[in-house]
Amino acid sequence: MVKRILVVSDTHGSIVRFNRILEISGNVDLIIHAGDYLYHGPRNRIPEGYNPAELGARFKMLRDKLVGVRGNCDADVDLMIMEVNELPWHRLECINSMRFLIYHGHRTVEIDDANVVISGHSHIHELKKHDGKLILNPGSPSLPKDSTSGTFGLIEFGKIMSVYIYDLNGVILKREVLG
Repeated sequence: MVKRILVVSDTHGSIVRFNRILEISGNVDLIIHAGDYLYHGPRNRIPEGYNPAELGARFKMLRDKLVGVRGNCDADVDLMIMEVNELPWHRLECINSMRFLIYHGHRTVEIDDANVVISGHSHIHELKKHDGKLILNPGSPSLPKDSTSGTFGLIEFGKIMSVYIYDLNGVILKREVLG
């Protein structure tokens, strides 16, 4: 049984910010990444600690735990660096009898079959319940477009599923439960 899931999106090549997330989150069973792994994109500034080669190597080391999708800034060369065979635009994963729909957020997808919907793209964290589904956007640790220093999500399974949004100081900003 999966006990803890790190949820991240829009890392955009910042090894410093990703390492901070790993430090705060501790041991996790899975890492869900909602896209935009390595490249910062033409409209974004270069994030702190920008080192896509090093971050790609880190994702390569973690690929057995990684469940991800492709974002609008992800290219085939990124997949080669991470040694990931394929990153779909969206995916439906069953984890502990819960259906997780994962997509980046720049394309429309059908969410009817999901209990939990995870997206990124906006660089703004969001955690809410809507029509019986839990909606989670972990925001961006590297290039936040809200008033935070960067954010990520953490899901913990126990008698209920608890979902958290953390900032990069380790402070819980939001919490929701499902189940």
